[in-house]
Amino acid sequence: MNKVHCEEIVKKKNSIYSTKRPSILIPQIKEVKPDEEESCCSHICKSLPFICKNFKLKMKDHLLLGGEHHKKFSIGFNSPMNFTNDITDPEEKKNIVLSDPKFGMFSLFKYHCNKGYLNYELKKSNTIFCSHIFSLAFALPLLIFFSQWLLYISLVNYEIRKFEGEFCPTDSPIELKLMMCGIGLIYFVRSFFMWDNLTNTIGLKKSNRADHVSAILDTFQEFLFNLVVYSANLWIIFVEKDIQNMILNSLAMEFLMRLDNEFEEMYFEYLPGTAEDIYDNVYVTYEQNKEFIEKRQKKSKCFKLFSYFLFIPYKILIFLLFCFPVLCFIITLIGPICK
Repeated sequence: MNKVHCEEIVKKKNSIYSTKRPSILIPQIKEVKPDEEESCCSHICKSLPFICKNFKLKMKDHLLLGGEHHKKFSIGFNSPMNFTNDITDPEEKKNIVLSDPKFGMFSLFKYHCNKGYLNYELKKSNTIFCSHIFSLAFALPLLIFFSQWLLYISLVNYEIRKFEGEFCPTDSPIELKLMMCGIGLIYFVRSFFMWDNLTNTIGLKKSNRADHVSAILDTFQEFLFNLVVYSANLWIIFVEKDIQNMILNSLAMEFLMRLDNEFEEMYFEYLPGTAEDIYDNVYVTYEQNKEFIEKRQKKSKCFKLFSYFLFIPYKILIFLLFCFPVLCFIITLIGPICK
């Protein structure tokens, strides 16, 4: 093979490798961008079906389980998550216990009855806390519950007895009308968080056991008391003629609603390990809760009858919470005019 022939072969190989091959079309993944800005009316119209479905699911779910979170809400929403990894942070456990509406004064007193006077937390801290000991001896959580209702009834009864005016006098000074409008706006904003608290997702990981009467009573106390306090305060602000009394009555009502939560916060501040113990040994997952309720209803006819007895009041409470923003909005508009 001569030199010229070899050079021709090399040129042919180079031409083959240098030939451009057809490019392979790789499908490009389009970047998902957020929806373009839309008007407020358009946003509300698109959200209305979700709001109605949320209300429908809440009306159909169990008294305490909140099973709507374990179903896919709609197309485009993420599938329900199974929380397999438990929480290890003690502070996060305490926050979950404090935020759980199913754990209140009745459940805390029940926890004391099961643990007794001296439990592991007192021995571990080598300290005697009177708040812990006398919570069982004098039933301090239950005293907080009764004090809330006693103060509420006395205040509302006093305002009803002293009311001798008209329902729509329209003769109040402008500052009283503005105060009425401002408080109505505050309650209008808070009313949406009341509904979110009812349908909160904190309990998806773990929540208080719902197969006890104490959990049912705590749930009704949490939402019913807040609802009646807000409603009563709107009425008191409407009939009150002194602006200082309007402010003081609003603060008094806020104080009433915070009594049980402040008791829990102070109690867990001195014994933070108690909240961790409640989360680890008392709280259960949704599947466990569902199983416990079924077993309890089969075993205890009293619990089953009690659950059925509260079924209708629970649905009425849900309906009132759902409609409460509308009531606050109407009072915000009409209250200052009629005051």
